[in-house]
Amino acid sequence: MRNVRIAAALVASALAAAGCGGSGGSAGTAAAGGAKVPAYAENFAPPASGCGSFTTKAPADPDGVVAALDQKHQDALGGYADFPGSTVKVLKSRWADWKPSHAGPYTVAVSWGQLVSDFQVQLVDNLKKDLAATKGVGAVEVRTTGSNLDIAQQLQQYASLVQSKPDIILLETPSPDSFNGPVQKAAAQGIPTVTLLSPVPVDGAVNVDGNNYLAAAEGASYLTKVLGGKGDVLTVRALATAPVDNQINTAWKRVIESCPGMKLAGEAFGAFTEAAAKSETLKYLGTHPAKLDGVTIMPGEAVGVLQAFKQTGRPVPPAAEVGMDKGFIGHWQRNQASYHASSTSLPPVPAARALAEVSGRMLAGQGVKLNTVVGEVPVINDATLADWADPSWTATTLGTVSGKADDFLPSKELDGFFANPAPLD
Repeated sequence: MRNVRIAAALVASALAAAGCGGSGGSAGTAAAGGAKVPAYAENFAPPASGCGSFTTKAPADPDGVVAALDQKHQDALGGYADFPGSTVKVLKSRWADWKPSHAGPYTVAVSWGQLVSDFQVQLVDNLKKDLAATKGVGAVEVRTTGSNLDIAQQLQQYASLVQSKPDIILLETPSPDSFNGPVQKAAAQGIPTVTLLSPVPVDGAVNVDGNNYLAAAEGASYLTKVLGGKGDVLTVRALATAPVDNQINTAWKRVIESCPGMKLAGEAFGAFTEAAAKSETLKYLGTHPAKLDGVTIMPGEAVGVLQAFKQTGRPVPPAAEVGMDKGFIGHWQRNQASYHASSTSLPPVPAARALAEVSGRMLAGQGVKLNTVVGEVPVINDATLADWADPSWTATTLGTVSGKADDFLPSKELDGFFANPAPLD
Protein backbone atom coordinates (compact mmCIF):
# COMPACT_ATOMS: atom_id res chain seq x y z
CA MET A 1 0.00 0.00 0.00
CA ARG A 2 2.56 2.54 1.15
CA ASN A 3 0.74 4.04 4.13
CA VAL A 4 2.85 7.18 3.94
CA ARG A 5 1.46 7.87 0.48
CA ILE A 6 -2.09 7.33 1.74
CA ALA A 7 -1.50 9.88 4.49
CA ALA A 8 -0.18 12.32 1.89
CA ALA A 9 -3.28 11.73 -0.21
CA LEU A 10 -5.54 12.60 2.71
CA VAL A 11 -3.72 15.91 3.10
CA ALA A 12 -3.65 16.70 -0.60
CA SER A 13 -7.23 15.70 -1.35
CA ALA A 14 -7.74 18.27 -4.08
CA LEU A 15 -4.91 16.83 -6.13
CA ALA A 16 -5.72 13.21 -5.35
CA ALA A 17 -9.39 13.58 -6.28
CA ALA A 18 -8.29 13.92 -9.90
CA GLY A 19 -7.64 10.16 -9.63
CA CYS A 20 -9.99 8.54 -12.13
CA GLY A 21 -9.78 10.93 -15.05
CA GLY A 22 -8.76 8.18 -17.47
CA SER A 23 -5.92 5.86 -18.26
CA GLY A 24 -4.29 8.28 -20.63
CA GLY A 25 -2.27 11.33 -19.63
CA SER A 26 1.33 11.90 -20.63
CA ALA A 27 3.31 9.03 -22.03
CA GLY A 28 5.34 8.55 -18.87
CA THR A 29 8.80 7.07 -18.62
CA ALA A 30 10.33 4.15 -20.42
CA ALA A 31 10.32 0.73 -18.74
CA ALA A 32 12.41 -2.34 -19.47
CA GLY A 33 12.10 -3.48 -23.06
CA GLY A 34 10.92 -0.07 -24.27
CA ALA A 35 7.49 -0.24 -22.64
CA LYS A 36 6.05 3.02 -21.40
CA VAL A 37 5.20 3.54 -17.76
CA PRO A 38 1.99 5.61 -17.48
CA ALA A 39 2.58 9.01 -15.94
CA TYR A 40 0.04 8.33 -13.19
CA ALA A 41 2.09 5.34 -12.00
CA GLU A 42 4.95 7.48 -10.73
CA ASN A 43 4.44 8.12 -7.00
CA PHE A 44 0.88 6.84 -7.26
CA ALA A 45 -1.31 7.55 -4.22
CA PRO A 46 -4.97 6.54 -3.81
CA PRO A 47 -7.31 9.54 -3.84
CA ALA A 48 -8.84 10.70 -0.57
CA SER A 49 -12.31 10.88 -2.10
CA GLY A 50 -14.15 9.95 -5.26
CA CYS A 51 -13.30 7.13 -7.65
CA GLY A 52 -10.53 4.92 -6.31
CA SER A 53 -10.87 6.02 -2.68
CA PHE A 54 -11.58 3.88 0.36
CA THR A 55 -12.12 4.20 4.11
CA THR A 56 -9.34 3.52 6.63
CA LYS A 57 -11.25 3.06 9.86
CA ALA A 58 -9.00 2.61 12.88
CA PRO A 59 -9.53 -0.53 14.97
CA ALA A 60 -11.19 -0.32 18.37
CA ASP A 61 -8.67 0.70 21.03
CA PRO A 62 -10.02 -0.38 24.44
CA ASP A 63 -6.59 -0.20 26.11
CA GLY A 64 -5.40 3.01 24.44
CA VAL A 65 -2.40 1.30 22.84
CA VAL A 66 -3.16 2.48 19.31
CA ALA A 67 -3.49 6.11 20.41
CA ALA A 68 -0.07 5.84 22.06
CA LEU A 69 1.62 4.95 18.75
CA ASP A 70 3.10 7.57 16.45
CA GLN A 71 1.16 8.53 13.32
CA LYS A 72 3.01 6.20 10.96
CA HIS A 73 2.26 3.17 13.12
CA GLN A 74 -1.36 4.26 13.54
CA ASP A 75 -1.71 4.65 9.75
CA ALA A 76 -0.49 1.07 9.28
CA LEU A 77 -3.57 -0.15 11.18
CA GLY A 78 -6.11 1.71 9.04
CA GLY A 79 -8.94 -0.65 8.01
CA TYR A 80 -7.09 -3.66 9.43
CA ALA A 81 -10.03 -4.91 11.52
CA ASP A 82 -12.81 -3.41 9.39
CA PHE A 83 -14.27 -6.30 7.40
CA PRO A 84 -17.22 -8.71 7.78
CA GLY A 85 -16.59 -11.48 10.29
CA SER A 86 -13.49 -9.80 11.72
CA THR A 87 -12.47 -11.00 15.17
CA VAL A 88 -9.30 -8.90 15.27
CA LYS A 89 -8.65 -7.20 18.62
CA VAL A 90 -5.87 -4.71 19.29
CA LEU A 91 -4.97 -4.95 22.97
CA LYS A 92 -2.24 -4.14 25.45
CA SER A 93 0.25 -6.98 25.33
CA ARG A 94 0.45 -9.39 28.21
CA TRP A 95 4.21 -9.38 27.57
CA ALA A 96 4.90 -5.67 27.94
CA ASP A 97 7.05 -6.29 31.03
CA TRP A 98 8.10 -9.87 30.28
CA LYS A 99 11.47 -11.47 29.91
CA PRO A 100 12.44 -15.14 30.18
CA SER A 101 12.92 -16.59 33.66
CA HIS A 102 16.48 -17.72 32.86
CA ALA A 103 19.51 -16.61 30.87
CA GLY A 104 19.91 -17.77 27.28
CA PRO A 105 20.27 -19.61 25.09
CA TYR A 106 16.51 -19.88 24.63
CA THR A 107 14.36 -22.60 23.09
CA VAL A 108 11.99 -21.62 20.28
CA ALA A 109 9.14 -23.92 19.21
CA VAL A 110 7.46 -23.45 15.83
CA SER A 111 3.97 -24.70 14.97
CA TRP A 112 3.21 -24.21 11.28
CA GLY A 113 0.41 -25.09 8.89
CA GLN A 114 0.60 -27.00 5.65
CA LEU A 115 3.61 -26.61 3.33
CA VAL A 116 1.78 -26.80 0.01
CA SER A 117 2.91 -23.53 -1.59
CA ASP A 118 6.21 -21.96 -2.56
CA PHE A 119 5.43 -19.11 -0.16
CA GLN A 120 5.15 -21.50 2.78
CA VAL A 121 8.26 -23.46 1.89
CA GLN A 122 10.34 -20.30 1.41
CA LEU A 123 9.03 -18.83 4.65
CA VAL A 124 9.83 -21.84 6.82
CA ASP A 125 13.27 -22.29 5.26
CA ASN A 126 14.12 -18.63 5.87
CA LEU A 127 12.64 -18.67 9.37
CA LYS A 128 14.96 -21.52 10.36
CA LYS A 129 17.97 -19.56 9.10
CA ASP A 130 16.86 -16.30 10.69
CA LEU A 131 16.21 -17.89 14.07
CA ALA A 132 19.59 -19.61 13.98
CA ALA A 133 21.18 -16.19 13.47
CA THR A 134 19.11 -14.43 16.17
CA LYS A 135 21.02 -13.46 19.29
CA GLY A 136 19.99 -15.50 22.32
CA VAL A 137 18.24 -18.27 20.38
CA GLY A 138 19.51 -21.81 20.95
CA ALA A 139 17.41 -24.85 20.07
CA VAL A 140 14.66 -24.47 17.46
CA GLU A 141 12.00 -27.17 17.02
CA VAL A 142 9.81 -26.88 13.92
CA ARG A 143 6.62 -28.87 13.41
CA THR A 144 4.20 -28.51 10.49
CA THR A 145 1.07 -30.29 9.31
CA GLY A 146 2.94 -31.39 6.18
CA SER A 147 0.68 -31.35 3.14
CA ASN A 148 -2.50 -31.48 5.22
CA LEU A 149 -4.90 -28.68 6.12
CA ASP A 150 -5.69 -30.18 9.52
CA ILE A 151 -6.63 -27.87 12.38
CA ALA A 152 -7.14 -30.71 14.87
CA GLN A 153 -3.65 -32.01 14.09
CA GLN A 154 -2.14 -28.57 14.59
CA LEU A 155 -3.96 -28.04 17.89
CA GLN A 156 -2.48 -31.32 19.13
CA GLN A 157 0.90 -30.29 17.79
CA TYR A 158 0.71 -26.95 19.61
CA ALA A 159 -0.35 -28.60 22.89
CA SER A 160 2.59 -30.98 22.65
CA LEU A 161 4.98 -28.07 22.11
CA VAL A 162 3.57 -26.27 25.16
CA GLN A 163 4.21 -29.39 27.24
CA SER A 164 7.86 -29.31 26.18
CA LYS A 165 8.21 -25.92 27.96
CA PRO A 166 9.87 -23.78 25.27
CA ASP A 167 10.64 -20.15 26.02
CA ILE A 168 8.49 -18.92 23.14
CA ILE A 169 6.23 -20.43 20.46
CA LEU A 170 5.85 -19.21 16.88
CA LEU A 171 2.51 -20.01 15.21
CA GLU A 172 1.00 -19.87 11.76
CA THR A 173 -2.45 -21.40 11.33
CA PRO A 174 -5.39 -21.08 8.90
CA SER A 175 -7.76 -21.00 11.90
CA PRO A 176 -6.54 -18.36 14.39
CA ASP A 177 -9.69 -18.27 16.52
CA SER A 178 -9.28 -21.99 17.28
CA PHE A 179 -6.16 -21.07 19.24
CA ASN A 180 -7.67 -18.47 21.57
CA GLY A 181 -7.91 -20.87 24.52
CA PRO A 182 -4.67 -22.77 23.87
CA VAL A 183 -2.66 -19.54 23.51
CA GLN A 184 -4.04 -18.21 26.80
CA LYS A 185 -3.27 -21.50 28.55
CA ALA A 186 0.31 -21.29 27.29
CA ALA A 187 0.47 -17.68 28.44
CA ALA A 188 -0.64 -18.72 31.92
CA GLN A 189 2.49 -20.90 32.01
CA GLY A 190 4.65 -17.92 31.01
CA ILE A 191 5.02 -18.94 27.34
CA PRO A 192 4.31 -16.23 24.74
CA THR A 193 2.95 -17.13 21.30
CA VAL A 194 4.03 -14.99 18.34
CA THR A 195 1.91 -15.47 15.22
CA LEU A 196 2.44 -14.65 11.57
CA LEU A 197 -0.53 -13.99 9.26
CA SER A 198 -2.74 -15.57 11.93
CA PRO A 199 -3.98 -12.91 14.38
CA VAL A 200 -5.21 -14.68 17.51
CA PRO A 201 -7.44 -12.06 19.24
CA VAL A 202 -6.16 -12.40 22.81
CA ASP A 203 -3.58 -10.54 24.88
CA GLY A 204 -1.39 -13.64 25.22
CA ALA A 205 -0.59 -13.59 21.50
CA VAL A 206 1.69 -11.19 19.65
CA ASN A 207 0.38 -11.01 16.09
CA VAL A 208 2.88 -10.06 13.39
CA ASP A 209 0.99 -9.22 10.22
CA GLY A 210 0.79 -7.09 7.11
CA ASN A 211 -2.28 -4.94 6.52
CA ASN A 212 -3.80 -6.79 3.57
CA TYR A 213 -6.78 -4.44 3.57
CA LEU A 214 -4.71 -1.34 2.84
CA ALA A 215 -2.49 -3.10 0.32
CA ALA A 216 -5.40 -4.64 -1.59
CA ALA A 217 -7.22 -1.31 -1.55
CA GLU A 218 -4.23 0.50 -3.07
CA GLY A 219 -3.89 -2.19 -5.72
CA ALA A 220 -7.57 -1.87 -6.61
CA SER A 221 -7.31 1.92 -6.58
CA TYR A 222 -4.50 1.69 -9.11
CA LEU A 223 -6.70 -0.60 -11.23
CA THR A 224 -9.45 2.03 -11.30
CA LYS A 225 -6.85 4.49 -12.60
CA VAL A 226 -5.76 2.05 -15.33
CA LEU A 227 -9.39 1.63 -16.38
CA GLY A 228 -10.19 5.34 -16.25
CA GLY A 229 -12.87 4.72 -13.63
CA LYS A 230 -15.04 2.70 -16.01
CA GLY A 231 -15.73 -0.97 -16.65
CA ASP A 232 -16.89 -4.33 -15.32
CA VAL A 233 -14.61 -6.26 -12.98
CA LEU A 234 -14.53 -9.99 -12.21
CA THR A 235 -13.50 -10.81 -8.64
CA VAL A 236 -11.65 -14.11 -8.29
CA ARG A 237 -11.84 -14.84 -4.59
CA ALA A 238 -10.56 -17.84 -2.61
CA LEU A 239 -12.82 -19.06 0.22
CA ALA A 240 -15.74 -17.01 1.51
CA THR A 241 -15.09 -18.37 5.01
CA ALA A 242 -11.43 -17.31 5.15
CA PRO A 243 -10.79 -14.07 7.10
CA VAL A 244 -8.04 -12.95 4.71
CA ASP A 245 -10.47 -13.43 1.79
CA ASN A 246 -13.04 -11.20 3.49
CA GLN A 247 -10.41 -8.63 4.41
CA ILE A 248 -9.06 -8.35 0.85
CA ASN A 249 -12.45 -8.61 -0.85
CA THR A 250 -13.87 -5.85 1.36
CA ALA A 251 -11.07 -3.55 0.20
CA TRP A 252 -11.65 -4.40 -3.47
CA LYS A 253 -15.40 -3.91 -3.15
CA ARG A 254 -15.15 -0.53 -1.45
CA VAL A 255 -12.73 0.82 -4.02
CA ILE A 256 -14.71 -0.35 -7.04
CA GLU A 257 -17.99 0.88 -5.56
CA SER A 258 -16.40 4.33 -5.17
CA CYS A 259 -16.43 4.65 -8.98
CA PRO A 260 -19.87 5.37 -10.49
CA GLY A 261 -18.69 4.03 -13.83
CA MET A 262 -17.52 0.66 -12.50
CA LYS A 263 -19.26 -2.42 -11.17
CA LEU A 264 -18.45 -5.90 -9.90
CA ALA A 265 -19.58 -8.19 -12.69
CA GLY A 266 -19.37 -11.42 -10.70
CA GLU A 267 -17.32 -13.73 -8.52
CA ALA A 268 -15.40 -16.98 -8.88
CA PHE A 269 -13.79 -18.89 -5.99
CA GLY A 270 -10.35 -20.42 -6.54
CA ALA A 271 -9.57 -21.80 -3.05
CA PHE A 272 -6.03 -20.32 -3.08
CA THR A 273 -4.94 -22.78 -5.82
CA GLU A 274 -4.08 -22.33 -9.49
CA ALA A 275 -6.05 -25.40 -10.60
CA ALA A 276 -9.28 -24.39 -8.86
CA ALA A 277 -8.88 -20.76 -9.96
CA LYS A 278 -8.52 -21.86 -13.58
CA SER A 279 -11.48 -24.22 -13.38
CA GLU A 280 -13.82 -21.76 -11.70
CA THR A 281 -12.77 -18.86 -13.95
CA LEU A 282 -13.41 -21.04 -17.01
CA LYS A 283 -16.88 -21.82 -15.67
CA TYR A 284 -17.60 -18.14 -15.20
CA LEU A 285 -16.30 -17.15 -18.62
CA GLY A 286 -18.26 -19.96 -20.24
CA THR A 287 -21.56 -18.61 -18.91
CA HIS A 288 -20.82 -14.88 -19.05
CA PRO A 289 -19.77 -13.83 -22.57
CA ALA A 290 -19.91 -10.08 -21.86
CA LYS A 291 -16.66 -8.14 -21.98
CA LEU A 292 -14.67 -7.91 -18.75
CA ASP A 293 -12.54 -4.81 -18.27
CA GLY A 294 -10.66 -5.81 -15.12
CA VAL A 295 -10.06 -8.66 -12.71
CA THR A 296 -9.00 -8.91 -9.07
CA ILE A 297 -7.19 -12.08 -7.93
CA MET A 298 -6.50 -13.71 -4.56
CA PRO A 299 -3.12 -15.28 -3.60
CA GLY A 300 -2.03 -18.46 -5.36
CA GLU A 301 -4.51 -18.09 -8.21
CA ALA A 302 -3.11 -15.67 -10.79
CA VAL A 303 -1.57 -18.15 -13.24
CA GLY A 304 -4.78 -20.20 -13.24
CA VAL A 305 -6.80 -17.10 -14.04
CA LEU A 306 -4.41 -16.11 -16.85
CA GLN A 307 -4.69 -19.60 -18.34
CA ALA A 308 -8.47 -19.49 -18.23
CA PHE A 309 -8.67 -16.26 -20.19
CA LYS A 310 -6.12 -17.47 -22.74
CA GLN A 311 -7.83 -20.85 -23.16
CA THR A 312 -11.13 -19.16 -24.03
CA GLY A 313 -9.42 -16.78 -26.45
CA ARG A 314 -10.42 -13.74 -24.43
CA PRO A 315 -7.92 -10.95 -23.66
CA VAL A 316 -6.45 -10.93 -20.17
CA PRO A 317 -7.88 -7.78 -18.56
CA PRO A 318 -5.85 -5.44 -16.35
CA ALA A 319 -5.61 -6.94 -12.87
CA ALA A 320 -5.16 -6.14 -9.21
CA GLU A 321 -3.39 -9.28 -7.99
CA VAL A 322 -2.59 -10.29 -4.43
CA GLY A 323 0.23 -12.80 -3.97
CA MET A 324 3.12 -11.60 -6.18
CA ASP A 325 2.93 -14.74 -8.28
CA LYS A 326 6.05 -14.97 -10.50
CA GLY A 327 3.93 -16.18 -13.41
CA PHE A 328 1.67 -13.16 -13.19
CA ILE A 329 4.65 -10.80 -12.85
CA GLY A 330 6.24 -12.53 -15.85
CA HIS A 331 3.13 -12.07 -18.00
CA TRP A 332 2.87 -8.44 -16.95
CA GLN A 333 6.46 -7.44 -17.68
CA ARG A 334 6.48 -9.18 -21.07
CA ASN A 335 3.34 -7.31 -22.13
CA GLN A 336 3.92 -3.99 -20.41
CA ALA A 337 3.72 -2.03 -23.65
CA SER A 338 -0.04 -2.64 -23.62
CA TYR A 339 -0.82 -4.31 -20.28
CA HIS A 340 -1.01 -2.55 -16.90
CA ALA A 341 -1.69 -3.98 -13.45
CA SER A 342 -0.86 -3.97 -9.75
CA SER A 343 0.40 -6.65 -7.40
CA THR A 344 0.90 -6.90 -3.66
CA SER A 345 1.97 -9.41 -1.06
CA LEU A 346 3.86 -9.90 2.16
CA PRO A 347 6.93 -11.64 0.66
CA PRO A 348 8.31 -14.68 2.53
CA VAL A 349 11.88 -13.43 3.09
CA PRO A 350 11.00 -10.22 4.98
CA ALA A 351 8.09 -11.96 6.73
CA ALA A 352 10.45 -14.58 8.19
CA ARG A 353 12.97 -11.94 9.21
CA ALA A 354 10.36 -9.81 10.96
CA LEU A 355 8.94 -12.80 12.85
CA ALA A 356 12.38 -13.88 14.01
CA GLU A 357 13.30 -10.32 15.03
CA VAL A 358 10.11 -9.74 17.03
CA SER A 359 10.74 -13.03 18.85
CA GLY A 360 14.37 -12.15 19.50
CA ARG A 361 13.44 -8.73 20.86
CA MET A 362 10.91 -10.28 23.23
CA LEU A 363 13.44 -12.83 24.46
CA ALA A 364 15.85 -9.92 25.04
CA GLY A 365 13.30 -8.29 27.34
CA GLN A 366 12.51 -5.29 25.12
CA GLY A 367 8.80 -5.42 26.08
CA VAL A 368 6.33 -5.54 23.18
CA LYS A 369 3.64 -2.92 23.89
CA LEU A 370 0.61 -4.38 22.11
CA ASN A 371 -0.62 -7.68 20.72
CA THR A 372 -0.69 -6.42 17.13
CA VAL A 373 2.54 -5.70 15.24
CA VAL A 374 1.31 -4.61 11.82
CA GLY A 375 3.29 -3.02 9.00
CA GLU A 376 2.77 -1.80 5.46
CA VAL A 377 2.92 -4.35 2.66
CA PRO A 378 4.68 -3.63 -0.66
CA VAL A 379 2.49 -2.77 -3.65
CA ILE A 380 3.85 -2.95 -7.19
CA ASN A 381 2.55 -0.85 -10.08
CA ASP A 382 3.93 -0.16 -13.55
CA ALA A 383 6.50 2.30 -12.23
CA THR A 384 8.00 -0.20 -9.76
CA LEU A 385 7.53 -3.45 -11.68
CA ALA A 386 11.16 -3.58 -12.83
CA ASP A 387 12.34 -3.41 -9.20
CA TRP A 388 10.60 -6.71 -8.44
CA ALA A 389 10.57 -8.69 -11.69
CA ASP A 390 13.24 -11.00 -13.08
CA PRO A 391 13.55 -10.62 -16.87
CA SER A 392 13.62 -14.41 -17.23
CA TRP A 393 10.12 -14.89 -15.77
CA THR A 394 7.24 -15.82 -18.07
CA ALA A 395 3.56 -16.58 -17.54
CA THR A 396 4.52 -20.19 -16.74
CA THR A 397 7.18 -19.43 -14.11
CA LEU A 398 6.29 -21.08 -10.82
CA GLY A 399 6.68 -19.62 -7.34
CA THR A 400 6.29 -16.47 -5.26
CA VAL A 401 8.47 -13.35 -5.33
CA SER A 402 10.87 -13.71 -2.40
CA GLY A 403 11.41 -10.05 -1.52
CA LYS A 404 14.29 -8.54 0.43
CA ALA A 405 14.84 -8.66 4.17
CA ASP A 406 13.71 -5.08 4.88
CA ASP A 407 10.67 -4.97 2.58
CA PHE A 408 8.42 -5.42 5.63
CA LEU A 409 8.68 -4.05 9.19
CA PRO A 410 12.37 -3.07 9.07
CA SER A 411 14.13 -2.81 12.43
CA LYS A 412 13.64 0.94 12.73
CA GLU A 413 9.88 0.51 12.29
CA LEU A 414 9.77 -2.34 14.81
CA ASP A 415 11.29 -0.02 17.42
CA GLY A 416 7.93 1.74 17.78
CA PHE A 417 6.24 -1.43 19.04
CA PHE A 418 8.67 -2.01 21.93
CA ALA A 419 9.04 -0.26 25.28
CA ASN A 420 12.84 -0.64 25.34
CA PRO A 421 13.95 -0.96 21.71
CA ALA A 422 17.56 -1.84 20.97
CA PRO A 423 19.54 -3.59 18.23
CA LEU A 424 19.81 -7.34 18.70
CA ASP A 425 23.40 -7.56 17.44
